[in-house]
Amino acid sequence: MGRSQPANRAAEANGKSAYQQAMQVLQAAADLPDLVVFDLDYCLWPFWCEMYSVDDEPSLYPQSKAVLEALRDQNVPLALASRTPTPHVARSFLNKLGLPPFFVSIQLIPASSGFDQSSAQKDQAHFPKLLRDIGTPYKRMLFFDDEHKNVARVSKLGVTSILVSTSTGITVEVLQKGLQQFARQQ
Repeated sequence: MGRSQPANRAAEANGKSAYQQAMQVLQAAADLPDLVVFDLDYCLWPFWCEMYSVDDEPSLYPQSKAVLEALRDQNVPLALASRTPTPHVARSFLNKLGLPPFFVSIQLIPASSGFDQSSAQKDQAHFPKLLRDIGTPYKRMLFFDDEHKNVARVSKLGVTSILVSTSTGITVEVLQKGLQQFARQQ
């Protein structure tokens, strides 16, 4: 899971230019969401956390942190909504990556497996809780997830929902697509 030193340097250089690109995209946006919500597995990081233990060293997709930093620096509140059989591993990885301060809400709902379809769904658990706890109307939220089913279900609430490719995760391009769709839906 860890990267070699040269790969880390390349990722950092990529992250800096990705940060600048993300800032440009955000500054050019007609309307910024009042809350941006991310799934974890295959959105921010390229794995299912239940395949690892708290002793492992996690990594993010190359542009994930730059996108989070740009959103934070534009004062856009962020939240996590993830269903996982190993919330303790997810929380450990978030801490190792220094990510908790980025988020106003971190919701890690336990599931019996990554394919558990009977546990609480995002449209029935995560988003109603975000609405209650934060007060942001669904129409003013932007959501990124790698599962088509989650995107479809959360969209029905009125949340602008974007499908993320598992090969790239969150990128500046995906952020821009989300912001454009968000503006069209306002």
